[in-house]
Amino acid sequence: MQRRWPTIIALWLIGVLAAAQLAKFSTIAPVLRVRYDLSLSQTGLLISLLEIGGGLFGFAAGLALLWISIRRSLIAGAAILALTSLAEAVAPNATTLFAARTIEGIGYLLVVIAAPTAIAAIAEDRERGRALALWSSFVPVGIAVGSAIAAIGVPVLGIHGVLLLWAGLLAMTLVPVFRLRLGTDSVQRMTLPAPAAWISTLAFGLYTLFLCALTMLLPTLLIAEHGASLGQAGFVASVAALSALPASGVAILMMRQGALPPLRLLTTAFPALVGTAMLVPLGLGGGFGLSATAWLLVAAVMLSGIVPPLMFARLPVLAGATGPHDPRIATANGLLTQFGAAGALIGPPLGGLIVEGYGWSALGLVIALLTLAMLALVGLAEWIAMRSARTDRRHYTMPQGPIRGRGAR
Repeated sequence: MQRRWPTIIALWLIGVLAAAQLAKFSTIAPVLRVRYDLSLSQTGLLISLLEIGGGLFGFAAGLALLWISIRRSLIAGAAILALTSLAEAVAPNATTLFAARTIEGIGYLLVVIAAPTAIAAIAEDRERGRALALWSSFVPVGIAVGSAIAAIGVPVLGIHGVLLLWAGLLAMTLVPVFRLRLGTDSVQRMTLPAPAAWISTLAFGLYTLFLCALTMLLPTLLIAEHGASLGQAGFVASVAALSALPASGVAILMMRQGALPPLRLLTTAFPALVGTAMLVPLGLGGGFGLSATAWLLVAAVMLSGIVPPLMFARLPVLAGATGPHDPRIATANGLLTQFGAAGALIGPPLGGLIVEGYGWSALGLVIALLTLAMLALVGLAEWIAMRSARTDRRHYTMPQGPIRGRGAR
C-alpha cells in the first residue's frame, strides 16, 4: 500500500493539471477577446472545446484505450497537453488558437480516461474504492488550480508566459508516467461494460448537467437578483466548486473498511439527493437574502457531491469487471467521460434558456427533478447489478449430484 499510494496520488495530480486546462482560458477570456478579436460566443466556444471531445468521443476513446494500452494513452495525452499549451502560447491568430484548443481536448480525453483506469489497476481490492473516490475530485481541484495560476500568473508573466508555464508543468508529468508500471501494457480485446454501468454513467451525466447549470449560473443569480459584487459572486462560486473536496473526504472515510456495499451507497444517496432537491428550489426561488441564498446553494452542491465519489468507487463492479485489468473498466470510464462531458456542455445553456423563459424558480424545479431522476437511475443500476450477481451465483454454484442411471456404480 505504501508503494501504491504515491503512484495513485501522482496520477490524481496529473488529472488535476489536465482539468486545470478547463479554467485556463475562462479566467483570461476577457484578455483573449481583445487580443484575438473574438466575439462572446467565440470565446465561449474556445473555453468549451476542451469538453467537446469527451462529449462526442468519450466512449470511443475508452474503446481505443484497449488497443493502445493505458500507459501509452497517458504518455500521449500528457504530451499532447504540453505541446498544445506551447502552441497556444505562440498562436499568431485565432484560427491557430482554436486548432490548438481542439487538439488539446484529445489530450485531455486520453488522460481522464486512462488515469482512473490505471488507478483501478494499481490499487488493491481493499483500497480501490477510496482511490477512485479521490480521483473523482480532480475536476473541481483542477479548476481551482487553473483559476489561481491564471489569476496570479497573468499580471506577472502575461498570457504567453502563463501558457508557457503550463506547457512546462504538463511536460513534467511525463516523468512519472514513463516510470509507471501497471503489470500489463498489452493490447486487450474490446469488452463492453455490463448494463448497470451504462445506467450509472447516465446518472452521472444528469449530475454534471444540473451541477454545471447551477454553478455556472450562480454568479449571475447572485449579481442580478441579490446585488452581489463580482468579488462576492466569484467567492461563492469558488466555495461551491471546492465543496466537492469535503464531499470526497466523506466518501473516502465511508470506505475505510474496504469496498462499499451497494446498500450503503443507496442509504447515503437517498438523503443526499433528496436534500439537494429540496435546497435548490429554496435557494433559487425562496426569496431569501444574499447570504442565505449563497449558503443554501453551497450546501446543495456539497450534499449532491457526496454521491459521485461513491459512484466512481462502484463503477468497476457495476461494469462487471472480474479483476483490476479487466477491459470493461476502461470502457466504463469512457462512458462516464462521455455522459459527464455532455452534461457539462448542455447544462449551462439549458439553464440559461430556462431562466430567460420562465425564471429562476423554474430552474430550481428542473434541477430538483433532475436530482431525483439521478437518484432513480443510481438505484436502478444497483438493483440490476445485484440481480445479475444473484444470477451468476446460482449459475456457478448449482449443485452437481452423483450421476444415477444404468451406467452408474
